[in-house]
Amino acid sequence: MPGHARAAVKSMAGNAQYQLTDPNDRSVYRSVQDYPDNVMDPALESTYRFIDKVVSDLVAMHREAGAPLKNIHMGGDEVPNGVWVGSPAVQALMQAKGLKSVDDLWYVLYGRVADILKNYGLVPSGWEEIAVRKTRVNGRPATIVNPAFAERGWRAYVWNNVPGWGAEDLAYRLANGGYDVVLSPVTNYYFDLAWNPNPDERGLDWGGFIDLRKPFEFIPFDYYRNARVDRAGNPLNPAVFVGKDRLTDYGRAHVLGIQGNLWSETIGGEGRLDYMLVPKLFGLAERAWAADPAWARESNAARADSLFGESWSQLVNVVGKRELPRLEREMPGLNYRIPTPGLKVQGGMVYTTLEIPGFTMRYTTDGSDPTTRSSVVNGPVPLRGTVSVAAFSSSGRKGLTARVTAPVP
Repeated sequence: MPGHARAAVKSMAGNAQYQLTDPNDRSVYRSVQDYPDNVMDPALESTYRFIDKVVSDLVAMHREAGAPLKNIHMGGDEVPNGVWVGSPAVQALMQAKGLKSVDDLWYVLYGRVADILKNYGLVPSGWEEIAVRKTRVNGRPATIVNPAFAERGWRAYVWNNVPGWGAEDLAYRLANGGYDVVLSPVTNYYFDLAWNPNPDERGLDWGGFIDLRKPFEFIPFDYYRNARVDRAGNPLNPAVFVGKDRLTDYGRAHVLGIQGNLWSETIGGEGRLDYMLVPKLFGLAERAWAADPAWARESNAARADSLFGESWSQLVNVVGKRELPRLEREMPGLNYRIPTPGLKVQGGMVYTTLEIPGFTMRYTTDGSDPTTRSSVVNGPVPLRGTVSVAAFSSSGRKGLTARVTAPVP
């Protein structure tokens, strides 16, 4: 809320007590998801009754469960341009309060939200948009840290660190400005992004690709350092970070932690959640629950790369040989992602590799998918016909198949 609220908006339509939009609103907009009608109206008292009702019920549920609600995320992201300008209720409110722009309604809305939460002993949290103020620099749209809400103890979850989009340093600017910040960067912790560009991989690609390495190599207090590829996977020009704010010692104390994110409506069907989360979650756990590793603190680049290689080798071996087999035993049916073999042809032979060890690779040479009865890969395979290779877990579950075909003479 107030954007991303189409389910609530439609459910409450015609309900005078909890109406979320002005029936006479003629605003024209499109959300990122291409909806023209997914934003709550901040000028309606019924909007605030709805918010109060939802918060009240959530607080009651937590109290009944014996787990009192301590923090609540109140949204705030992706309100599209064009909202509210055609709402008579908004125009009346702006005139009454002497507001010059619909952008100023942001502070009306979240001021009221803060008052509602205060009644329940809560302080607002939300996406980064709740912590910034829209302005212009040299005639171009820009955002600056809004100090007013930081002083109230609000918490900002920052997702936008995409290199080249201009907000690479936003999380650090907010922390330096006194906001408590949860790092939720799309480039490393949006788990509904695909593992890699392979068309057979499930997931989105708008923010790049997320494998096990991306969450593992993230350095929370200096994430510019290990940002090495752009959204398409191409080498990243380090100049993109020139002039960007660095995290100060003061700001460091305001970085509360890391959050991984996944939106279930984006993964395309039942039974795919496990595949998108595991083994990526192991990388998140290593960064969120452990101190900065030696490779993140090492100033010598060559030494840091060497230390990272050692840590990476240790991680994939522990994940592939201990943790995933343990999950196979303890959580039968967990549909985690099994690695897809990498294939390289050299000298008429097919060489195979796996990014995570601990699996059995099997192959066929007639183009068919390997099965648990197919030949085991014990070394290079002669390139005859179409060589198909797949990895199998200890329970016999199969990953995606990789193929290479011999050239026609």
